[in-house]
Amino acid sequence: MLLDKLSLEPGEAILKVVRKHWLVITLELAGIVFAGLLPLLLLAAWLQIPASLLITNVPTDGSLITFGIATWLLLSTFSGFMVWTHYYLDLWVITDRRIISVEQVHFFNRNVAIFRLERLQDIEFKISGLVQTFFNFGTLSAQTAGHTEANFKSTGMPNPDQLQNIIQSAMDARLTTLNNRPHLSTTEIIGE
Repeated sequence: MLLDKLSLEPGEAILKVVRKHWLVITLELAGIVFAGLLPLLLLAAWLQIPASLLITNVPTDGSLITFGIATWLLLSTFSGFMVWTHYYLDLWVITDRRIISVEQVHFFNRNVAIFRLERLQDIEFKISGLVQTFFNFGTLSAQTAGHTEANFKSTGMPNPDQLQNIIQSAMDARLTTLNNRPHLSTTEIIGE
């Protein structure tokens, strides 16, 4: 499993593991299923047209039509697996010290970003529209105190208000812990 490959610091605890909202993958897969079945629906409609109305110059080779439909269904299935892979492997791991954001770009291309809670400056969520409000999902974005890749954003996150509260509480607890240890040097606090 992907979580087994993440290395946590000694004493670090996972607070929450979050994937995108279930409605996001459901809508994407529904679109792929509809697109996959579209050639079959068109073929069924074509067969319902009376022979007297059809153009006689159109080739009606059954093997060519079968090959085209099979290829389309294969590509649709491949797209469905790609959507499932993105859903399953895209996740946020919120610990008591960091946010680990895993984004599966392609089948063999993954980006992992780690954001330390003590460097987090601003975190906000946005729920827009009737569907997002009704199903309680939205966009979660945060800004860190760095000059490169200082902003990160994830769309389709479930319960973004709850996630914001969890991250804010963990950040406050982490800053309190770090402020109560004045004997640590800067490199020990940052973890380098």
